[in-house]
Amino acid sequence: MRKLLAIGCVALLGLLGLIWYQLHEPAEAAPAPAAKVEKVAAPPVSPRAQDQGLAKVAQQVAAADGKPQKVDPASDAFFYAFDDRAPREPQVNAATCYTGGMNRVHRNQKLKLHADIVVKDGEVTYQNVKVDPESTITDKTLVDCMVKEVGLTHWHDDTLPDYTLPADEILIRPERGMKKYTEENRNYQGDGPDFTGTVKKYEP
Repeated sequence: MRKLLAIGCVALLGLLGLIWYQLHEPAEAAPAPAAKVEKVAAPPVSPRAQDQGLAKVAQQVAAADGKPQKVDPASDAFFYAFDDRAPREPQVNAATCYTGGMNRVHRNQKLKLHADIVVKDGEVTYQNVKVDPESTITDKTLVDCMVKEVGLTHWHDDTLPDYTLPADEILIRPERGMKKYTEENRNYQGDGPDFTGTVKKYEP
């Protein structure tokens, strides 16, 4: 009997020890909440940056297809390629009409013209040529010839963008710096300077 009682006491003590251990067992640490990641929106791309990116792509495309890059109409390159050349080329052509001699005009006489200068696919042409009332050259044959030659003037530059300069003024003074471009001097076969000019007439 005592033996059974001892066994019961041991069992009871073991049960009490198990209950005490479960009551005092450390709780498992709760998982830390995941850190909240805020998405930061990318800064907006400015229109200027977009334009610069498009310009760079255009340059790469131009380099890839072998075509010359078009110059900016607001750049110095455009000035030298177009603004500096546009009034000079028709003057050179018009000078071929002037023979001097008996048809010589006074050094102050002038032919003032207006023309639309149009650039299309690198081809520069002079359109709608009109005589300004301020012109003082009265020789109709000479005037008609010069107007025709200005209208036939053209030149080509693949670096020029499509562009139109309306009613640009073209001032022709035959006795002021134009003699070297006259028909007589351009056909000169001697050993003197070459005055043949660079103009090629437009043949539509």
